Amino acid sequence: MKYTFTLLLFILFLACAEKMPTAYVLDEKDLVPEGIAFSAKNNAFYLTSVAKSKIVSVDRKTGQQADFITEQEFGYQPGVGIWVDDERNLLHALGGYARRQDSLSALYTFDISTQKLLKRYTATKGQFLNDMVVDDKGDIYLTDSNGQSIFLLKKEADALELFYESPEIEFPNGIAISDDNSKLYIASFEKGVRILDMVNKQLLNQADSLSTSQGIDGLEFYKGHLYAVQNGIQANGFNFRKLVLNATQSKIEAVEIIDSGNPDLNVPLTFCFAKNTAVVIGNSNLRHLNQESMQFAESDTIEKTKLLVYEIE
Repeated sequence: MKYTFTLLLFILFLACAEKMPTAYVLDEKDLVPEGIAFSAKNNAFYLTSVAKSKIVSVDRKTGQQADFITEQEFGYQPGVGIWVDDERNLLHALGGYARRQDSLSALYTFDISTQKLLKRYTATKGQFLNDMVVDDKGDIYLTDSNGQSIFLLKKEADALELFYESPEIEFPNGIAISDDNSKLYIASFEKGVRILDMVNKQLLNQADSLSTSQGIDGLEFYKGHLYAVQNGIQANGFNFRKLVLNATQSKIEAVEIIDSGNPDLNVPLTFCFAKNTAVVIGNSNLRHLNQESMQFAESDTIEKTKLLVYEIE
């Protein structure tokens, strides 16, 4: 009986130890986070800040926050897309903002343990590197929202190269990749999510005319389907949705709304997956930021940003 009781206590301890917050509240309401990535190795989230040109870490278990890099450290510009490569111990972050004329878009690669900048890859003038995805070889695919194009940074390469360009991916934002690294999923604001065969560089699906996948910001591939934050279709409002793919993962067959009409989804931007949960930047507070001057509208009524947690089967 004694051993049974001890075992029950141990099981209860494990259950409590694994219980995670259902939301994280950020300390700085004027952070305006745009990108979010998860490190399983460090059990932490990493957020880029548009307003403060820095990167913040958030402990997954406790919610404790700290600067990964401070404001404009290493010359970092207003932050957008971010990706953690745990296998190679790297954090990739995009800095530079399309609405700032003095801002030059660049990819910054950090050693995630030392928090030191390893390299910076600068885009050409007029490009806006918005988001990225990393394949199993460590190659990085980046959307250029100003150039209706996808750029590629091969592992160990010194410069970006053009991978794909077409008006059929006009204003590409979020980007995802299939588990077998054969398809890129590109969120065109106007055309919807386009599915690109990476070998033949051919689009596999038609442009979206039903607003199912138009106006999408964050986009992720997870367990054979796509998940997305849609914030650019006024009729649909702000929502978090699942885009159901067909058996060959070459066409969107249906949509399932995960959350919509939630006051905490107020200009949501991007999200990431962390151990069977999706963590969404809920109220980004972007609407309180002057995106030309980067001045934040101070007000006691502005709520702090929440990272919303959704259990995903």
